[in-house]
Amino acid sequence: MSELKARKAARTRLALARALSSALTEERLADIRIKTLCHEAEVSEATFFNYFGRKDDLMAYLAHLWLLEVGWYVTQAASEARGLAVIERLFAQVAGTCERKPGVFRELLVWIARGGSMDPAIGLGGIEKSLAFPDLEGVADIPVKGLDAWLLAHLEAAIGDGELPPNTLVPLLLPALLSILLGTPLTLLAHNPQRVAGVYRQQLALLWAGTRAAGAPG
Repeated sequence: MSELKARKAARTRLALARALSSALTEERLADIRIKTLCHEAEVSEATFFNYFGRKDDLMAYLAHLWLLEVGWYVTQAASEARGLAVIERLFAQVAGTCERKPGVFRELLVWIARGGSMDPAIGLGGIEKSLAFPDLEGVADIPVKGLDAWLLAHLEAAIGDGELPPNTLVPLLLPALLSILLGTPLTLLAHNPQRVAGVYRQQLALLWAGTRAAGAPG
């Protein structure tokens, strides 16, 4: 595909993703009509189906864009810190999304709960990444990874640096982190998304303390 065609395709996909993101501020995915999204994005329904087989595929694309944004912030944090500090920055970034876009994050949680995972077929290229986030310098070079991949890398760094005990059971700690990351918004998004950041901090502090206590010599 030529660069011109790649840019045109990226702009079309991004216009539809933005239309969906906007619609999710007021409605659930199940209630949003493809016709409405096409009208908002100023494309035909035939064009929609050229890029996405169904509405859920557009939701998956929006989720990949979100994971790209998270990855950029994690990479920036990793240029200044390591280990637990980076993990805490990741949680802060997610909390910000909850506060700014509770409807979008609600549907991201639904996507994850339904088994949503990385799909190579979505294929975010460098051009598309830069068009999606023009203010994020270097975003074109950021890989799109699942949350577990970013967390695992920095858990291992935290253990290597002595922030957590060397006998820390990563296969147990990683699911605990994901449970906090995704479970906290489930209880707070509907009524008080502004509390997510504070609850994250409290839960992480308890988790780190418990991990250190469990790993201390008997």
